[in-house]
Amino acid sequence: MKIPQGYTIEQATADIVPLLAAIEVAAAGIFPPGSIPDHIRSDFTPVDKLHEAVQNGLLWAALDHEGNPVGYVYVWLIEHAALLAQIDVHPDHMRKGIGAALLGQVAEDLRQRKTPALYLTTFTHVPWNAPFYARLGFTALDDADVPQFLKDILEEEKRCGLTNRMGMRLPLAGEGN
Repeated sequence: MKIPQGYTIEQATADIVPLLAAIEVAAAGIFPPGSIPDHIRSDFTPVDKLHEAVQNGLLWAALDHEGNPVGYVYVWLIEHAALLAQIDVHPDHMRKGIGAALLGQVAEDLRQRKTPALYLTTFTHVPWNAPFYARLGFTALDDADVPQFLKDILEEEKRCGLTNRMGMRLPLAGEGN
């Protein structure tokens, strides 16, 4: 896993959790008008969920050379797999490989936990989402291959106004890796 020069990736600590909402909101700002519901532009992951993730070792942060968070990734463990619940990089730090480095760290840690796969949901109509994940080894899931927990998440996303979504999967431990 290559970490961009001037940055580090590490397990997040409770003291940076309050700083992550600003990254999430800023990252939502890059979506073109009309591509996501307006309420998503100001929504952010609840702080209590992020603190729980810190306690469970399921939140990683990208830090700049001064130790300030510039990106993060949050994972849920569910049904003998993992779900990429949230990943964001502040727009001032995008296109430097930070997102890929965050996902590389997550995959490495999940392999050590012997987690068989990492799943996610992403947009099909935004040109950088699914292709980004595909470059990192995720594959799009056909409807028949979507596990029930991911179907439930996609349905909940639809109820929240998120359309044009799909599931993707990255095989991890015990699957030829």
